[in-house]
Amino acid sequence: MALSPQQDGAIQAVNAWLADAGGPQVFYLAGYAGTGKTTIAKKLAEDAGNVVFAAFTGKAALVLRGKGCDGASTIHSLIYKPDEDADTGLTKFKINRHDSDAKTADLIVIDEVSMVGEELGRDLLSFGRKVLVLGDPAQLPPVGGEGFFTARDPDYMLTEVHRQAAESPVLRLATTVREGGRLAL
Repeated sequence: MALSPQQDGAIQAVNAWLADAGGPQVFYLAGYAGTGKTTIAKKLAEDAGNVVFAAFTGKAALVLRGKGCDGASTIHSLIYKPDEDADTGLTKFKINRHDSDAKTADLIVIDEVSMVGEELGRDLLSFGRKVLVLGDPAQLPPVGGEGFFTARDPDYMLTEVHRQAAESPVLRLATTVREGGRLAL
């Protein structure tokens, strides 16, 4: 699949970030639905070594797996493990520092990042790995707060919706509204 000039630019920007060992831990790649965020992440994963894919929800992780991002999971299952209190029988979740795939990843890619709050974001970063976060700036933040990774401007913004996505009536309507247009009811 041929990439657009804008997508090529995103790949160059992310590769420069990956090559900068002393640079920021997080790169925020933003774009509206259909702009190719996941396509770019998959392409980058081909050359980035041990790449782990995750998303905030199980449904988003399933979509990632459907797009060829093998092993995609929820962020919670990637970094936490259940821990049952022997006295109370209650199960709590604690960071899984011993056998989490995040521990050995060369790159962690997080999709649908707008819903990630501060505690989850900090726990993810505590593994000390480079994290590429993908998100749509038009998506809602978590209830009662703002997105931990999306509270700042993106490092790179994709705006060009591609042909197959551009033909979707839902995406056409969303684009019209986002650009300040009115819907004919």
